[in-house]
Amino acid sequence: MRICFIGDSFVCGTCDPRCLGWTGRICAAACGRGHDITYYNLGIRGETSIDIETRWFADISSRLPHYSDGKIVFSFGVNDTAIANGKTRVEFDKSLENTRYILNSAKEIFPVLMVGPPPVIDADRTIVIDNLSTEFAKICSELKVPYLDVCTPLQESEIWQKELAANDGSHPRAAGYAELARLVHNWDGWKAWFKNINISDKETVTLFRAVGKKEMELIKESDFLKFPPRLSFQPIFYPVLHEEYAVQIARDWNTKDAASGYFGYVTRFRVAAEFIKKYPVQTVGTSIHQEYWIPAEELAEFNQNIIGKIEICAEYQP
Repeated sequence: MRICFIGDSFVCGTCDPRCLGWTGRICAAACGRGHDITYYNLGIRGETSIDIETRWFADISSRLPHYSDGKIVFSFGVNDTAIANGKTRVEFDKSLENTRYILNSAKEIFPVLMVGPPPVIDADRTIVIDNLSTEFAKICSELKVPYLDVCTPLQESEIWQKELAANDGSHPRAAGYAELARLVHNWDGWKAWFKNINISDKETVTLFRAVGKKEMELIKESDFLKFPPRLSFQPIFYPVLHEEYAVQIARDWNTKDAASGYFGYVTRFRVAAEFIKKYPVQTVGTSIHQEYWIPAEELAEFNQNIIGKIEICAEYQP
C-alpha cells in the first residue's frame, strides 16, 4: 500500500524533534502490525488550500502509479485562516470551494481520507478554524469521504495546549504530535484501510509471474486484483517463486512470442501462506526455476487469496 499525505506544516511535522509528526507515527504503528506501507509525506509549511489545489495531482502522479494500491490523506486549512494584509489568506468560501474540488477530483482516482485542521493557541483564530472544520465535515459527508474532526478534541487536550504554549503557539512538539496521531490511529476511517489486509508478511508468500500484453490488459481491467481465467488449452496456472525466473520468461520468451504481443511484464503479488501451502513447489531447472502448478479450475480461489494488488516490477519489449 502506498499512501500520500498531502497538506501543510502539521502534515510535515514542523517542530517535532523526532521528525515524525502525526503521519510518521501512524504509519510506523501500522508497519509495526505487519502492514506493508510506502509512506510519502507531502506536507509543505505555509501552504493554503489554494497551493494544495495547484500541486496535489502532480505530487501523487509520480508516486501512485495506476497499478498500485494507492491512497491519499489530505489535511489542511489552518494557513487559510492566517491574517495577511488585514484579511485571511484565503476567504472562507474559497477554502470550501477549493476543498470540494480537491476531494471530488481525488476520490475518482484513489481512496481518500481527510483529517481536519487542528486548533492553535489564539482563541479567536481557533473559532474560525473550528467553523472551517465544521464545513469541511459537511463537504466530506456529501462526497462520502471519511472526515476526522481533530479541532474539537485537541481544544480539550491538556497535552496539545501545553505544547502549543511552550512552542510557537501553532505547532506542538513530539508529545503534541503523538496526541494527534492517537486520534487518527484510533479513527475508523483510517482503520478501514487495513481491515481486509490484516495479515502480516509472515503470513504471506510473495510470488511472481511473467505475462504478455493481453493478459496484462485483463489484469488492469480487474484493477490489479486478479489474474484472468486460463484459456481452454491452458490447464495449469504457473506462478513462480523467484523474480529472476520471471524476468527470464518475460525478457527471453514473451518478447519473442506473437501471442504475448511481443511484450513481457514481470508481476509481483502476495498470496496467503495458509492457502498456497497445499501446493507443492515444483523445481523445473536450477534452484531459481521453482513454481507452483495451480489447476485452471482453482485459479478463481487462488485470486481470492491474493493479498493487496498485483504490481508490475518490470516491462520488456523487443
